[in-house]
Amino acid sequence: MDCMNKVLRKNWLRGIGVGAVACLLLSCEQEAVEWIDIPLADNVFFEDRPAFNSDVIEIPLFALSDLEYKLDMKQGAGISYQWEATSLPESELLLTEFHGHTIRTSDAPGDVMFYKIGRNSSSEGYMVAPFDGIHGWYFSNESNEDINILLTVSGFYTIPDE
Repeated sequence: MDCMNKVLRKNWLRGIGVGAVACLLLSCEQEAVEWIDIPLADNVFFEDRPAFNSDVIEIPLFALSDLEYKLDMKQGAGISYQWEATSLPESELLLTEFHGHTIRTSDAPGDVMFYKIGRNSSSEGYMVAPFDGIHGWYFSNESNEDINILLTVSGFYTIPDE
């Protein structure tokens, strides 16, 4: 660090250009740096490249009704999302759960994880799927008004056929 400060101070006064200073900095002795090799964890690096998707979805939600909007995601895949309810009289009248669950193939219990639960008229965030499965939002409109949810999502997911 002392070498770099000296080179910068000396050449600043001389008016030498940035490129020349960068070349001079390369001549500074570098200290030996030791590294600790950390083993590669599961679900960090993938050989295949999934398709990147981006969607804006309008979800109608009738008065006093509920629904679940789902995305199919692989473990380690991430999404960025933002949603907003329009025509909602009060934010307390919309119960939301952002969660994920495994796909059950037998009568055995599946796994479910809740990421965020609340009463809001909007939300945004980023999520990395902790397991293969269905990840998405449960919306319960407890108002006497029909509303719309405008969901913007981008990342590595597919929208399952239903």
